[in-house]
Order: sequence, then C-alpha cells, then structure tokens
Amino acid sequence: MKELLPTILDFMKAAGEIALHNYQHATNVQYKSEATTDIITETDIAVSKLFRPFCATHFSDMDCVIVDEESVSELGDNPFAEIVQHEYQFVIDPIDGTLPYALGIPMFGISVGVLRQGKPFAGAVYAPALGELVYGDLHSAYWMKNAFAANQTLAPLEPRNGDKNGLLMGLGRFAKPNSNINIGREVPVNFYAAVVHMLYLATRGRAYYFGVCAWDIAGAWALLKYLGFEVINYHTEKILEKLDPADFTPQFRIKDTHIVCKPAEFARLKHIADPIYP
Repeated sequence: MKELLPTILDFMKAAGEIALHNYQHATNVQYKSEATTDIITETDIAVSKLFRPFCATHFSDMDCVIVDEESVSELGDNPFAEIVQHEYQFVIDPIDGTLPYALGIPMFGISVGVLRQGKPFAGAVYAPALGELVYGDLHSAYWMKNAFAANQTLAPLEPRNGDKNGLLMGLGRFAKPNSNINIGREVPVNFYAAVVHMLYLATRGRAYYFGVCAWDIAGAWALLKYLGFEVINYHTEKILEKLDPADFTPQFRIKDTHIVCKPAEFARLKHIADPIYP
C-alpha cells in the first residue's frame, strides 16, 4: 500500500506514451451512441486493456474491483452490488476528452482514482499533451510539470485561499452564467475534458460545474478534498461523500448538477450560474 501512488504514476507514464504515440493521428474512431461527440478510439481501448493486467501484477494484494469507462458493462446489470463486495475500487478513464484527442487538440487526459469502500482515497490525473500531472491522497498533493521528461519538476500543492479571479470551468455545458456574474473577475471557461478541469482546479482554478460520470472526478477526488474542495449538489447543497447509487445511475453518471468548489464559496458560485440540467 505504501507504493500505491508511485505505482499508479508508472501506469500513467506508460498510458501517456500510448496516448502521445497516437496523438494527432488517431485511427479507428467509432461511435458509442448516436451522439456525434460520443466516440472511442483505438487509444481508449489500448489504455483500458493495459490497466487490467497492470492492476493484477501490482495490486494483487488488494481486494479491488475495476470500474473502467470502456468496460463498465462487465460489472453486470447491478454494478453497485458488485463493487460493494470489494474494499477498493479503481475507477479509471483511459482517455477523457476523446473528441479533442481525435481532433488533435491537447485538452485530453488519463485518470485513475482509488476509492476505499466507495470513498475517495488516492489518485492521479494526467494531461500528456500539456505535460501536466497532479496526484495525491487525503493527506498530500503534488503537481508535476513537464511530466516524465528529463526536466520535469515536482511541487507540493497546499490548500489555498479562495481566488475570486480563478477559473470557473464547465459553464456553458453544465451551467450558464446569469446576470450576477462579474465578467473580468470571474472567468468562465471550458477546456472540453473533465480531467483537464480537475487538473486546473487543483493548480489554479476556483470551481468546476460538474454533471458527468464517476470516472471524471475519481482521479482527483481525494487530492481535491485535501486542497479544501468538495463536490456539492447544486440544489440540495449535499456534499458528495462516496460512490453511491443514491447519487449515480447504474452507468455511473451523476444524477444532478454539482459544483466542485470550496464550501465557503458555494453560495456565491450557485448565485452566479443556473444549471442547464436538473
């Protein structure tokens, strides 16, 4: 267990090499549904296939189950009944931001989150084309720049005071600014990939308006909690504490719009944006 995060970084390095090898010439693009943005590439599949044997080799001493976006159907019709039988859940997104990836846009990433009894425990998110990676747990967090390059740098991340000039991410997709937003001080942006949003939230962002799936938050969930962020339901103000069917569909999509932010800033962040989805 002591080597959990260093071992996950080994996986991130290998997965990033696969992603960068195929970057800007992704092939075998397929549609997973009728939605034009819901696609999968050979890289998604390759990274997904890499993780299972990696997990079996390095984490054989852990009672764990894999929750993988690209193979979630293997958990059966009642996936929550399966995952609660295991102490640890590895929640992975082989390539988040597959559409930007397929278009040769660098806003994509890889995410591995470790939950313990469904609660955030540790994890990492990596944006290979941006050269940035953050990793950590409930007690520490680190920011790697020029990740895995000869000149990489590693810096500890510490809880910081609220930055009213920080980035507000996800506006336009999950929520829309209303007349209460102060353009110029509050900067709405969209980087098209949840993993990139989580990475930027940990390093220089203020909030992420969130409405997607468990694997989109899992990799950064623990380290964001260490940094003082919580995943808060827009309507009920309930803090998301674990992977639970009360909050997620059987396909692991979150049931309601949430704001990932510092609790002290939630009221203001709710006040300046209206959710697009329920």
